[in-house]
Amino acid sequence: MVTLAKIGRWLRDTWLLIGIAAGLFGLLEGGLSLALRVKHRFSQAELRPDWRVDADAYPDRSWVTKYYDEFRASDAVRWRPYVYWRRGAFRGAYINVDATGIRRTSGTAPAPASGRSIRIFMFGGSALWGTGARDDFTIPSILARELENRGLRPEVTNFGESGYVGTQEVIALLLRLQKGDRPDLVIFYDGVNDTYSAYQQHVAGLPQNEFNRVTEFNLSSASGRLRAMVLRDAAGSLSTVQVLGALLGKAGMPARAGAERLVGDALAPDNPPGGSGVAATYFGNMELLSALGEHYHFKCLLYWQPTIFQKTTLTRYEEMERRKAQAFEGFFRETYAIVGQRRPAAESDAAFRDLSQLFSDVRQPIFVDWVHVGESGNATIARTMATDVLGAVGAGLAPGSQKGKQVPTEKSGDL
Repeated sequence: MVTLAKIGRWLRDTWLLIGIAAGLFGLLEGGLSLALRVKHRFSQAELRPDWRVDADAYPDRSWVTKYYDEFRASDAVRWRPYVYWRRGAFRGAYINVDATGIRRTSGTAPAPASGRSIRIFMFGGSALWGTGARDDFTIPSILARELENRGLRPEVTNFGESGYVGTQEVIALLLRLQKGDRPDLVIFYDGVNDTYSAYQQHVAGLPQNEFNRVTEFNLSSASGRLRAMVLRDAAGSLSTVQVLGALLGKAGMPARAGAERLVGDALAPDNPPGGSGVAATYFGNMELLSALGEHYHFKCLLYWQPTIFQKTTLTRYEEMERRKAQAFEGFFRETYAIVGQRRPAAESDAAFRDLSQLFSDVRQPIFVDWVHVGESGNATIARTMATDVLGAVGAGLAPGSQKGKQVPTEKSGDL
C-alpha cells in the first residue's frame, strides 16, 4: 500500500537526484568554461591577431601585425538588400572602407592630359577586396597604377567583398547600372567562393551559408520556431555542448550533418551538383554579363582565380596551409579541371582567362593561406589584367567614355 510517507520519500529522493545531477553538470560546465577561456587566451597570445602574420609571403613584417589588427577590427558586416552584406565604414593606416562599403583604391592620380580615361568596376570576393594586403597593394590599386604607367587615366572601383559568389556580384553590378552608374570596363575575379559554396551545400549556384538565411526567414513564420531557435542558441553557447560537438566532429559526425544538403536540395533542386554545376552557373553568368555589356556599352573581362592546390612547389608554411584545406582539395581540383575545359560561346562579348595555373611553377612564397596571396602575388595578377585591359581599350573602348559611350569596332573575342 502506497502511503503519503512513501510518496514523500520518493519525491525527496527524486529532487535529491536532480539536485546532484544539476550540481555535477554545473561543475562540469564551469570547469569546461574555465578551460576554454584559458585556451582561448593562450591561443590569442600565441596567434596574435591572426595566424597569417607568420606567412613567408611577407618579406617586410614591420606592418603585418598592425595590418591584421585592423583586418579584425574592420571585419564587421552590415545587411544590404539583394547582396546580403557589405562591410561597414572603417578608417585605418592600411585598411579604409567608405560609408557604402567600398574599400579604397589608390594609384588613380591624374595621368597626362593626353591619356585615355577609363572607368573600371571590379567585382570579386575577399581575394579581390584585398585580404592580406594593404590598401595600396590590392589587385585594383596595383592595376590602377599599372594602367597609369601605361598612359591611361583609370578610375578603378573595388566592389569586392568577402564571401561573395559570382551571382551576388552580378546583382551588385545590376544595382549600379540601375542607378545610372556606367562603367567602360567590368572585371570579375572569381572561382573560390563559388566552388566552396557548392562543396558546402552540395549544389551549385547558391550564396555561401544559405542555410542560415533559410533559418532566419522561417523564424518569422512561427513563434514556436523562434522559441526553438532561442533555446538552440542558448544550448549551443554551453561549453559542454561545444566540447561535445568538437569531439563528434573529430569522430566524423558533425553536429549539423545533412543541414546544408537539405537546403541545397530545397532551394536549387534543378541545379547540377559538383563541378559541372559550378561551371554551368559561372558561364551562365558570363552570358548575362555579355548581354548587359552590349546594352550598356561596356566590355567585360572575367578571371578564374588560383589556389594553393595548383602550386606545385610549396614552402613549409604553404604546405601547412594546404594541409588545413585538404578536406575539400579533391572537390576543388575536380571543379577547376571542369572549368578549365569549358570555354564561353564564341559570340560572347565577355573575355575569359583561367589564372588558376599562374603560380603553379613559382618556387617563391606566394600564399598567405590556401586562397589569398600576398602583395607580390597581387602584383603579378594585376599586371596580367593590365595587359588585357590595354587590349580591350584597343578593341573598342572609347577614350574618355565616362558616360558609357562606345566606338563601334569588331569584337575582341577570347583573351
